[in-house]
Amino acid sequence: AETLTDAMIAAYRNSALLDQNQAVLRAADEDVATAMSTLRPVLAYSVSTGWSRAEVDSPVPGVQEGVASSVALTAELMLYDFGRSKLGIEIAKESVKATRQVLIQVEQDVLLAAVAAYVDVLYAQELVALRQNNYRLITQELRAAKARFEVGESTKTDVAFAEARLAGSRASLAAAEGQLLIARESYKAATGDYPGKLA
Repeated sequence: AETLTDAMIAAYRNSALLDQNQAVLRAADEDVATAMSTLRPVLAYSVSTGWSRAEVDSPVPGVQEGVASSVALTAELMLYDFGRSKLGIEIAKESVKATRQVLIQVEQDVLLAAVAAYVDVLYAQELVALRQNNYRLITQELRAAKARFEVGESTKTDVAFAEARLAGSRASLAAAEGQLLIARESYKAATGDYPGKLA
């Protein structure tokens, strides 16, 4: 049988909302690394090579060819920015903490939804079973009322009253079955699959 723990594990694994918030947390972690990179020295280099060929008419007609190469190396180091970079790092770190708290809240919401869906399915199943038993009992009472009417021990009113109770019981059973279908869909939305036999 499927336990409440199984339902919570399935909800945690299949939640797109959790995946989304975990991705937001990873992005916030990367923002800290980006903010810290502003304090590091930056080295850049470039290499270029070119070849040229030109036909010249004057002063001496002919062809001139040439090769040119260049190499450039630059280094940048920020010496002082009035604390702006350090403040940016602190802001990024606090943003990570806030994002973690949001993720914890989302995890709790997802798990709570799984528990609520599990309990709702159990409740709806028990209610359907109760309504089915009630329907069977009232059906037997209707048969008994008809039998008593045939032997003259009761009136048509008693039979009509039993039929009305049976119709009410049938309506209650249909409503309970509808609630069970709704609970099963809620369970699927929370955990990613329909419930099997619940413990």
